[in-house]
Amino acid sequence: MKMSAFVTPVFVFLILMSSCSPKPEPFAYGKDDCYFCKMGIVDPKFGGEIVTRKSKVYKFDDVICMVRFLQSESLKEKEIAQKVIINFEKENDFIDVTKAVFWVSPELRSPMGSNAAAFLSKPAAEKAKTGKEGLLMSWDELYKKIR
Repeated sequence: MKMSAFVTPVFVFLILMSSCSPKPEPFAYGKDDCYFCKMGIVDPKFGGEIVTRKSKVYKFDDVICMVRFLQSESLKEKEIAQKVIINFEKENDFIDVTKAVFWVSPELRSPMGSNAAAFLSKPAAEKAKTGKEGLLMSWDELYKKIR
């Protein structure tokens, strides 16, 4: 009897903690709006999210909106659990921004003009870029380029 009185609250606590772990949310295209520019999120090849430690999700239609929001320092780095970007090759597949390879090209035509697409790997980005203009960049390079 004493054991179940202890185990039940611990079990409930563990379930609640696991359901509250900060994670990205799939976009509801045509329904979600960009937190920064307030435009509707409609293009499944572009966008990103910032997830706070308290599980609040900020959605962006283009990496440029996400970077400008971060540069505004409206949210402190210590409050952020994840920064993710949409995989250009797969709808609602998120990549950690520090692991993504970005292809930046005017040929891409992203929603707010960053013209930056994210890929899981350098070979994937190079394959998409084949025969087209543009540069491959890391998150840090792209972040510094956007003003």
